[in-house]
Amino acid sequence: MTFIKTREAYILGYKEILEQYYKDNTDILSYFIAQINQLDVLIGKISQENFWNIWPEILGIDARLGSLTELISYGDFEPEEIIRLVENDYQSYFKELCGYNLNMEPKHSMIFNIR
Repeated sequence: MTFIKTREAYILGYKEILEQYYKDNTDILSYFIAQINQLDVLIGKISQENFWNIWPEILGIDARLGSLTELISYGDFEPEEIIRLVENDYQSYFKELCGYNLNMEPKHSMIFNIR
């Protein structure tokens, strides 16, 4: 596993996955760009005083992008449906990724504190 050490490396990881799909689809590209722009805004605002308010939003963006890359790999959904599913389900993304059922209470961890 490669550790992500820079913003560029983080974005490139998703861009490589999404590139084949969004070159023919402006909705997915626009959604991806909007998420990265919001990430940049949040990173620019983060401080010791607001970390606990900003971090859940950053996790939310990461969950959205992870969910987006998974959903496009199925190839069965229209772009609008993919974006709708991502927005509806991103808050449970890490919970499911960690093997929890949606009705299970996860362990105490920052990773499940998503906005």
